[in-house]
Formats: sequence, C-alpha cells, structure tokens
Amino acid sequence: MKSNPWKRYLRPEVLREAAYQLSSYPEAIKLNQNELSYDLSPDLKDELLRRLRDLPFQRYPLPQPMALKRCLAEQLGLKAEQIEVANGSNVLIQALILATSLKGKVLTLDPTFSVYEIEAKLFGNRAIRVPLEAPDFGLPLEKILAALKKQRPNIAFLANPNAPTGNVFPEEALLEVVAKAKCLVVVDEAYVQFSQATLLPYLKKFPNLVLLRTFSKGFGLGGARIGYLAAHPALAENLSKILMPYCLSSLSEATAHFVLDHADRFAPIVAEVIRERGRMLAAMRALPGLRVWDSAANFILFRVKSAKACFARLLAAGVLVRNVSDHGGLKNCLRVSVGRPEENDAFLRALEASL
Repeated sequence: MKSNPWKRYLRPEVLREAAYQLSSYPEAIKLNQNELSYDLSPDLKDELLRRLRDLPFQRYPLPQPMALKRCLAEQLGLKAEQIEVANGSNVLIQALILATSLKGKVLTLDPTFSVYEIEAKLFGNRAIRVPLEAPDFGLPLEKILAALKKQRPNIAFLANPNAPTGNVFPEEALLEVVAKAKCLVVVDEAYVQFSQATLLPYLKKFPNLVLLRTFSKGFGLGGARIGYLAAHPALAENLSKILMPYCLSSLSEATAHFVLDHADRFAPIVAEVIRERGRMLAAMRALPGLRVWDSAANFILFRVKSAKACFARLLAAGVLVRNVSDHGGLKNCLRVSVGRPEENDAFLRALEASL
C-alpha cells in the first residue's frame, strides 16, 4: 500500500475526512437541497440589480457589515453587538468550533445536519452523537443531559427544526439543555420562517445560547451566501475575532438589505410553501408502502422499500430528491424539498409511478 505523500504537509484530520460533495443533475426538477423554489420576481430582481449597479465594485466592504447588523438587530429586538454576519451559516459553524473546540468534543444529534460533525472532525474534535428517539426522531433529553455531564463537550449543536427529519423539539426540553450545559449550545434555526419556533426570547437569560440563522431558506438567497447568528454581546465580540475581515461581500450585504426592505413580498411565498407541504404530506400518506414524517420545515422525510431504487426511478422521471439513507436511523429514507405546485405535482406523479 502506497503511503500518502501529503502526510508531510497536511494535518491527519484533513487527510482522513471526506470532502462535502453533492452530485448535480441540471436536467432534473431540483428538490434535493431544501431551497426556496421561487427566485426573486422580475420587478424585484431589476430593482436589486439597479442597487448593485451603484456599488463601487473596486472598494472593499467594511470589515464588519455594521449597517446590516443594526438592521437585523432592529427586526429581532436585539442590539447590533449581539449579531455576527458571515458568508453563509456554514462559516459561522466553523467559527464557533474554532472559538471553542480544538482537539476537544462536539456534541450533535443523530441524525442531524452533517456539517456540524464534518467541521468538528476537521479540527481534531471527537463528535459525540446522541441518537434521536425512534420512531419519530424525538429529542432524547435525558441522554443529552447525561452526555453533557459525562462527556463535558466544548460545544453542542441542536437544529430546530432538525434536518433532515423536519421535526421541532419541545421548547422546554431545549431550554433545559441550555440551562444545564457547561458549554455553548448552538440552536440552528435555519427553517424558522416555516416553523415559527424560536428561542429568541431567551437570549438575554442564557449567555451560553447561540441562535444560528440563514437567508438561504425563507428568503431564497442560497446563491448569495448570507448567514448570521445572535448571541450575548461579549460572545459575539469574541467570535468576530475568528471571522475573517470582509467576511461578507458588498454584493451580498446589499442583497440582504434589499430583501429585508421587501420582507413583505416573501411572507406569501413562505405561506404557499407551508400549504404545499400540507398537500404533499396528505398525498404521500395516501400512497401504499410509504412511511412519511410530519415536517415543520420546507422539506419532507419519507421511507421507501429501497431508497437507492426509488431515487433512481425518480431521477429517471426527471425529479431529483436527496438520498439520506446513510445517516443514522434513516435506512431507506429519502428527503424531498417542497417546491412550486407544478414541481410538487411532478414529484407526486413520479413517486406514485415508482412505487
């Protein structure tokens, strides 16, 4: 067996871990990444492009997007010093791990958003997975509390709603975790627009609570890469040391301001996604041989006889979903994003045919 010549240059954690990858099928209806299927309307896009046109492209942005922080803080009822913004929430996940845990321990749920564990391991941490409770992926409160006490992790990540399962955890249970943890507890609220579940009112009470959010889901700006967190002011200030200066481009910052100025245009879209989610759930439950879970996000998790075969048949019919069956507890499970009505109709027809 040949030795790896890169051992002399790169850390073993980097060599050992697989890169995050996702296959692309541009010809298919794309329902695999929990995106908002609605692009900006032509009138909004034209107005945004006019705003971007007036930016000085040759100038650096401010080291920190202070105007955007103030805008977000005003909308959330917080102080600007409690907000940190970056080039996507994935960057903030990395920054939180860098600030708290190198060669330490990171607690996550299983299954959950894979980036928490990927980033943890890249910095030499041991991932402590706490399995969700069968059959409906409930929050295993006592097991989490026991792991916090015994393992003493440096940081914990809890997604609410959870991905890829889509369920919301009880607020009281989450607050008990935060109250008893001797570390930062990051509650990822990426899908908050679809669930309305948030721990925002408790930020002042718990200095170890961090809320993570994104513009990618409810605002449909996955391509602009804008994420932010809300935390205690002193914690946010220290996290800013980890983030690179100019961590948000002028283009992304202007785009974020623009959609916040037009937030009323996105509320009906989110409402339609929620209606379509309910319609899809009902239609899928009427099909034989499926196990379908409730969702408070913009995607639906379901189990089939063979995830691999069903994925292939759906793709052959022109519909791309996500095969999540390699996650713990998700044997033969697929996940479908809630798209436009016509996209969802195509998915439902293809799913029925594939069964």
